[in-house]
Order: sequence, then C-alpha cells, then structure tokens
Amino acid sequence: MSQEIWVSPAAVQLQEQGPDYLDIVDDQPWSAQSGFHRGFSSSFRIRPDRKLWFHFPFQLPTQVTVHRALLLWEAEGDAAINWVCVHHGGMQRQHLFEPGTALSGTPVPFDPPEQWRHFYPASHRLLSDLPIAPAIDSRFGVQLCVLAQGPGVVRFYGAGLRILAP
Repeated sequence: MSQEIWVSPAAVQLQEQGPDYLDIVDDQPWSAQSGFHRGFSSSFRIRPDRKLWFHFPFQLPTQVTVHRALLLWEAEGDAAINWVCVHHGGMQRQHLFEPGTALSGTPVPFDPPEQWRHFYPASHRLLSDLPIAPAIDSRFGVQLCVLAQGPGVVRFYGAGLRILAP
C-alpha cells in the first residue's frame, strides 16, 4: 500500500545561515539570520551569488520502500531550486534530477480566507513530484536535500515522501 508522509515547512534545516547568506524577507529584520517561519510556510531571501542547502528530515519506520519525493514550494525574483537529492543510510545520496536544471512543478493555487489574507504573502505554489529510482529500502534516516540559489525568495510549504509499506 502506498502512503505519503509529509513534514511541515518549519522542519527545514539550513546548512548555512546568517546575513552572509540570507537577507531580510517579508520586512522582518531578524529574518536575515535564519529566515521567516510561519505556520504555513518558511521563507528565505537568498543573497546574490549565494547557494544554500535546505534539509528536510523524515522519521520513517524501517523496512519501507521510498519511491517518490514531493516538495511544495515557490520562488520569487531570480531565486531558483536547481538540485534536489535524498540522503539515506548515512552517506548515500541519490540525485532526483540533473543538477543545475531548474526545478519545475504543477501549480497548486491557494486563496486564503478574506479575514486572514493580510497575513499571507502572495502565493504561486508549485508541487514537484520526483521519482526516486532506484527506490530506497529504508533502514536508516532519510532526508530530502534542496539546493537553491539567489538572489530572491524561496518559500517552502512542506516536503513529503511516498512510501510502500510491507
């Protein structure tokens, strides 16, 4: 049976952080340290000529097969996601598409309720559904790793894995 496991955008871990890599996002001066985490998204303004790894950790039971990765995201300005891979078993890495190629996805529109609209930035969310081939038989931790480059904003709305349970 196939299942999806998702983590919220607040789970994302930055490999590098601070004002050498990040700039102010959504008019919040403190966001230049580690981004802006809201209940519905995590936003990061990447400085020009910088690349930044984002890591989404997953807790999985052992003996499941991981066969797809999912990312709900958007980019503004000249920011782009141009490398996605999964790490598993400690040191093993699988690329999910050709590094250096801009990630694409299917639009997932969202129109917040009128009463809450002023809390939400404009949204142009995309869902990327990436095959993992060959599939991973889990025994150790799995994380989705996303490389983005600036300048501009990347927003994450969540990350997921599609698994086959025995």
